[in-house]
Amino acid sequence: MRLVHKATEIEVVDGEIVTDFRGDHAFVTGREEPRHSASTGRVYVRPIDSEHTHGYYPSVFDLEWIEREDRDNG
Repeated sequence: MRLVHKATEIEVVDGEIVTDFRGDHAFVTGREEPRHSASTGRVYVRPIDSEHTHGYYPSVFDLEWIEREDRDNG
């Protein structure tokens, strides 16, 4: 299972800067894979102007999990 940018399917890497739907930027610090087929998992980020890490739904940053084994990908 890989966390990727929806538009390009390029894999997200820790330390990468991502942009949320409001245009705010943050560093990726980690991820949590979905626990079951209805879960979206989480992406953990640290806003550029903050020292605190927060967890969000991947869709906030236009990200998605691909190659999931718990869903029909076809």
